[in-house]
Amino acid sequence: MDRLSAMRTFRTVVETGGFSAAARRLGLSKAAVSKQVAELEAHFGTALLQRTTRRLNATDAGRRYFENCVRLLDEISEVEAEVRNSQAEPSGRLRVSAPINFGNAVLGPVISAIAQRYPKLEIQVELSDRFVDLIEEGFDVALRIRTNLPDSSLIVRRVSAITRSVCAAPSYLKRMGTPKTPEDLKNHACLIYTLSTSPFDWKFSAGNKTVTVRVNGSIQSNNGQFLMSFLHAGMGIAFLPDFTVGDDVRSGKLKRILENYPVEPHDLYLVYPANRHQSPKLRAFMDMAAQHLSGQCDRAANLQRKDRR
Repeated sequence: MDRLSAMRTFRTVVETGGFSAAARRLGLSKAAVSKQVAELEAHFGTALLQRTTRRLNATDAGRRYFENCVRLLDEISEVEAEVRNSQAEPSGRLRVSAPINFGNAVLGPVISAIAQRYPKLEIQVELSDRFVDLIEEGFDVALRIRTNLPDSSLIVRRVSAITRSVCAAPSYLKRMGTPKTPEDLKNHACLIYTLSTSPFDWKFSAGNKTVTVRVNGSIQSNNGQFLMSFLHAGMGIAFLPDFTVGDDVRSGKLKRILENYPVEPHDLYLVYPANRHQSPKLRAFMDMAAQHLSGQCDRAANLQRKDRR
């Protein structure tokens, strides 16, 4: 007896409610279907089906066997599909969600590299600072920058650290003075990025301790790039990622402060729905994006270290 074939036949009989319907679906004779079920019952030494004049119903043992057949056969189908898909060229539309500033500053070259490598792939990128619902809104994958991610059904892949800096324009520091310790920030105007993990609580390392300072600021925004105009105008101190402020620090337009008190980096994650299998397009995007973004973020961190020397 071909056990796998018999399992598929038995599943079909239960799902269709009869030998004739199962035979039509499977393209077999009714006798062949009946024989496979009889062989299963002989193998287990128990009845799997109750036969009536109108319909077949699974016995208690048959119901348990049916449920396991469904699970095992679906798992086999998934494995086979994954093997087939691994040989397929990535194609079709891939919807990607990413933060606005990160997308504008970093993501373009990555998407360009992926598009050139996989010309059949249609990449649709939506830049938004809101926390999108991937499943509800039909996204395949999202890039998220956080110190930690809330528990969810999403599969998470950490890509790299995102370094951050506390900085201000030289004009502000000349007018208001340069903070020497994190506590000094309480006496300064701060520009608040409201989508940060802790917008008003800025954390620093002081030896083996973590120092948390509650800052204040009358200018607040959910977009870091919007805050840059106020930062350049000397209207306050900001705590922003280096992909936003790094170039201006190196050009002298901005100055890092409190460099003796390191700040915790954020992490860059790729997340995707757990109930969505990794198709070739998703796997290709994930692998290339992780490789390119990790390299870019590492270079940014190295530049930050050089700036401090």
